[in-house]
Amino acid sequence: MTSAPDGLSHKPEDIDTRSFISMREIDPSPVEDEFPDLERGEYFPELQKSSQDSLGQNMNAPSSRGLGLRGHSWDSWLSAFQRYSTYPPSLFLALHLANTSILPLATRSVSASENYLLLTRPLYQSPSLEHVVLTVPVLIHVLSGIALRNIRSSRRARLYGAESRSQRYALTFWPRMSLQARLGYSLIPLLGVHVLVNRISPILVDGGSSGVGLGYVAHGIARSPIFWNIYYLVFVAVGVWHFVGGWASWMGWKVTTLRKQRNSKKGSLEGYLGYTGSEQRCRRQKRMWWTVNTIAAVGASIWLAGALGVIGRAGQGSGWEASGWNDIYNQVPIIGSWI
Repeated sequence: MTSAPDGLSHKPEDIDTRSFISMREIDPSPVEDEFPDLERGEYFPELQKSSQDSLGQNMNAPSSRGLGLRGHSWDSWLSAFQRYSTYPPSLFLALHLANTSILPLATRSVSASENYLLLTRPLYQSPSLEHVVLTVPVLIHVLSGIALRNIRSSRRARLYGAESRSQRYALTFWPRMSLQARLGYSLIPLLGVHVLVNRISPILVDGGSSGVGLGYVAHGIARSPIFWNIYYLVFVAVGVWHFVGGWASWMGWKVTTLRKQRNSKKGSLEGYLGYTGSEQRCRRQKRMWWTVNTIAAVGASIWLAGALGVIGRAGQGSGWEASGWNDIYNQVPIIGSWI
């Protein structure tokens, strides 16, 4: 028998058993270079799992107030806006791929492909449908992504007590930008140039863009082949990789958002901690990485083959039509002198 400071006596066997159980309950984890995302529960994975299970049970159960929507936070709403706002632009992208790449590859003629472009022109240039399908969803997607980053940054700052902007910058509370996010933000100015040349400038010069088609694009490429070939190469590659990576992320294949880990240290530590499925996870991630990037590479190659291989080689137009196109390209704001 041993006496404790609280005046109670304990047997040595009880102390050994209790200390052994407490040691068994400790869940060791490798030291991470980054701050854990406390607002998402990354610091307490077991608590996060139990809360998610209970949340799933509550969501499955019928609710009489608010149709079960009271538990949603700003994060979930903004994430939903960011996800579902990609559906209409994806439909537009599929039609645009068919009109500017697949059909020119099939017909091997710009003039023959223009006839098919007329079938989707109401969707391309209708003031009501164009903004519903493309403009508004793109704005919602970009703004919801920025709002999510701001909310999570300020939440981390409150958790760690950082008040000033310099303290937040020194402690890197702004969420680290993934490859998927970098591609998305890089796509904004590229898309802006495309809209400026093909939609805004024709409206400013001619009062409309009814004369803008594949011949207009081919005429512009023939005017400044170096500029437009480099531009469309970067634009198509960034756009396709962002869309394919985004859809892969929606389906659970987050190959462009995975954190880079130090494989040598992590591998040895996982061996001691008993992570038996680490090799399988690595193989699965590599397989997903190769699959997603192969799809993106094939898609970008097909698009560029039709856009630059067929449309880009059609040459300049002739007559009054080419004269009108020259006026539009010369009066494009900011970059008119380059093109």
